[in-house]
Amino acid sequence: MIPYNRIMEEMERQLHVAKRSGDEQSMREALSAIRSLCEVALGGEVRREEKIVPRMLPTSQTAQSISSLESKPLVEEDANGGSIFDF
Repeated sequence: MIPYNRIMEEMERQLHVAKRSGDEQSMREALSAIRSLCEVALGGEVRREEKIVPRMLPTSQTAQSISSLESKPLVEEDANGGSIFDF
């Protein structure tokens, strides 16, 4: 078993890294390390509640896909009207 004081020293070091980080990715990595250290200290009793956050499409792609849905159907000589099965 790792002594608690050693785990807390590493948590403090990671917190210092998180505070000094210049970008969000580095900060999140340090905070994740702190969470892992907490799990080690508690013997794996901490539950993770992961949230899945959907990524948003850039606005240009969203606008483009909406406009393609609102466009007029292709009219051809041999087509049979507004059927969805026209190819």
